[in-house]
Amino acid sequence: MNPTEPSNAGLIEKSLRNSTIAGVIGVCFFMIIQNGPIPLLLEKLGAGGIAIGLTATLFQLGMLLQIPAAFITERLKTRKTFWAITSAIARALLAIPGIYMLLFPDHADTIVWMTLLAIGAFSFLAQSSSPAWFSWIADLVPEALRSAFWAKRQGYVLVACVFSVALTGWVLDLFPATSIAGFGWLIIFAAFMGVMDIVIHWFVYEPVPEPPNRSLNAAKRILSPLQNHDFLYFTLAMCVWFFVVGLFSPFLNVYLKTTFDISYTHLSAIQLGGMVSSVVASFIGGRLIERVGMRTYGLTMVISVPLFSLVWFFLDGQATGVLPLLGRVPQPVAALFVNSLIAGGVYAAIGMLQLNLLSALSPSEGRTMAMAVHWSLVGTLSAIGPIVGGWIKDYFTVHPFELELYAGTHFSYYHVLMMLHALFTWFVMLPLLFRIKPRDGEWPINRAALHIFITTPLRAVRDLYSINLALGSKAVNHIAAKRRGKNQP
Repeated sequence: MNPTEPSNAGLIEKSLRNSTIAGVIGVCFFMIIQNGPIPLLLEKLGAGGIAIGLTATLFQLGMLLQIPAAFITERLKTRKTFWAITSAIARALLAIPGIYMLLFPDHADTIVWMTLLAIGAFSFLAQSSSPAWFSWIADLVPEALRSAFWAKRQGYVLVACVFSVALTGWVLDLFPATSIAGFGWLIIFAAFMGVMDIVIHWFVYEPVPEPPNRSLNAAKRILSPLQNHDFLYFTLAMCVWFFVVGLFSPFLNVYLKTTFDISYTHLSAIQLGGMVSSVVASFIGGRLIERVGMRTYGLTMVISVPLFSLVWFFLDGQATGVLPLLGRVPQPVAALFVNSLIAGGVYAAIGMLQLNLLSALSPSEGRTMAMAVHWSLVGTLSAIGPIVGGWIKDYFTVHPFELELYAGTHFSYYHVLMMLHALFTWFVMLPLLFRIKPRDGEWPINRAALHIFITTPLRAVRDLYSINLALGSKAVNHIAAKRRGKNQP
C-alpha cells in the first residue's frame, strides 16, 4: 500500500496528527531527563564536572548502536513494534532512580551512579531504535508537506516545552533547598509521560519501507550514504553543532545556580523565554524556508547564533531587573530572559533545519541505514563535548583565572565554553554548510538575513498595530452607536 495514494490521504492526515499529539506528551519526558534537572540534581549531590558531563555524553554514546540496529531494523516487517518495545523499556527504567531517591534520599553516591546507569541504559536501548522511528516518519510524511509538518509539529511540541519547564521550576521550589524529593517525583512523572508518548504513537500508520539493496556488503551499505557529498557535509556540520552545544548545555543551569544562587523558578523563566521564541520561530519557520530556501535559512541562523553568547560576559549578580509576572528579579535572570526571547528561536531553527535536511538528503533506498550512519557519527563526536566541558569546569574550579568582567563577575569556565562555542560554530560548522549545493531559487545570505531579522518582525509589528487600530475603531463606533440609540426619542 503506497502511503502517498489519494485513498490514504485521510489516514496520513490522522497519523500526522497523532504523531504531533504524541510529541507534545513525550517532550515532557525529554525536557525533564535531558534538559536541566538532572545536572542540577548531581550538583546538589556533590558530583564533579565530569559526572555532570556524563549525563549528556551517555545520551550521545548510545547513538553508536544505531548502525548495527539498522541492519536488524531493515529485516523487520514492522519498525513500529521494534521501536515501541525498546523505547518503552528504556523510558520506564528511568523511574527506578526516581523511586530510589524517595526511599533513600541520604544515599547520595548511590543515587549519582544509579542515575548515570539508568541514563546509560536508556540511551543504548532508545538509540538502537531511533533510526526505525526517523525512517518510519520520513516515509510517512509526503515531501510536499515536509517543511510545513515539521514546523507545525515542532511549534506544538515547544508549546508543551513551555509548560514542562514552568512545571519543573515550580515543583522543585515547592520542596526545601536541602531535599531531593522534587527531583524524584519529576523523574517518575517523566517516565510515565515517555511511555504515554509510545502508546499514542501506536496509532500512527507505518508505510511499507523500500527494501534495502542487499547486494552490497555491510561496509558498502554503511559508507554508501556518505558518497553523497551534500549528505556528508550536512552530517559533519551536525557533528560539530552537537559537539559545541554539548560543551556548555549541561552546565548552563549549574553555572547560574552556583554563581548567582538563582532559584529554580528563575531558571525556568530563562528557559521559558527561549521556549516562547522557539514556538514563534517554529510556526513561521516553514514559511521562511519555502521563501528563502532551506540551505540559506540554516546558514543565516548559524551565522547569527554565537552573537547571543555575548550576554554571558555582562551579567551582574548584584543588580536587579523587572520581568512580567515575576516582578523584580536578579539582573542575570532579566538579561538572559530577554536574550532568550530571540536566541531560543535561532536555536530552534537550527533544530528544524536538521529535521528537514535529514529527510531531504537521505536516499529513499536504504533510508534507515543512512539515518543510522548520520546519528552514529553525530553521537560519536558530540559525546566528547560534555566530557571536554566537564574537564574545563573542573580545571577552572581548581585553577581560577584572575580576571573580572562586567560588575565584578569573575571570568570562569563557562565563559571559556561560550568562546569555544562561537569559534567552532563560525570556523568549522559554517564552512561545512556552505559546501552543500544551493537549490534553485535560494536567496543570497544578506537578503535572507534582512528579510528574517528586519522585514518579517517589522511586518508583524505593523500587522499587530493595524489589528489594534481596527479593533479600537470598531469599539469606538460601537459606543457611538449605542449613544445615538439612547438619544433617539
